[in-house]
Amino acid sequence: MKHRKRLFVSKKTSVKERDKTIRLALENECNTLVFSLDDPYFKNPNRKLKYINLIKRYSLDIEAGGSDLSLLLPKNHFRLDHELFRMEYGKRKKDHHFCATNPKTTAIIAQRAYNLFGAILHIVSEPRIFHILPDKGFENAWCACPACRAFSPAEQYLIAANTAADALAKLNSKAQLMYLSFNANSEAKGILPRANMKAC
Repeated sequence: MKHRKRLFVSKKTSVKERDKTIRLALENECNTLVFSLDDPYFKNPNRKLKYINLIKRYSLDIEAGGSDLSLLLPKNHFRLDHELFRMEYGKRKKDHHFCATNPKTTAIIAQRAYNLFGAILHIVSEPRIFHILPDKGFENAWCACPACRAFSPAEQYLIAANTAADALAKLNSKAQLMYLSFNANSEAKGILPRANMKAC
């Protein structure tokens, strides 16, 4: 597999700025554009087709994902069930991440990952690569409920990433999920990543 040098494209990138991302990638010798799993641009069929054709014209690869971990549990679930979300100082919070040890949480993550990956799978370049990284700037915003306290941030993250990887494997057995390898002092010692996962 060829080495991929990536440019991550924010889902907030405007229509006018989209073409510039291709030029920026070429100027910086990037060969791969990585889009958010819920990039609104791809919900418009005409825009999507035009943009994808332009990307392919320059022989750029396409991947999906990024600092999208909290996408796996939509915030509107907080109103229905606080226990799905992370605890901090005894209170449940809906900002960033979630309660990784709650079986209801992992069930929602599995279904949500399946839907998000499935919706964008057809535009991702072979070999199909996705990313699920912790929310940007909030690597330490993890759950401190009695059950989650037994797990390090790296382990909580890996529980969620493994759940997403299982969903991806059901859609495409050859697709890979890139995950963040925490530093040596906080690695997930008791939890192994799935076979379709690769550290980044």
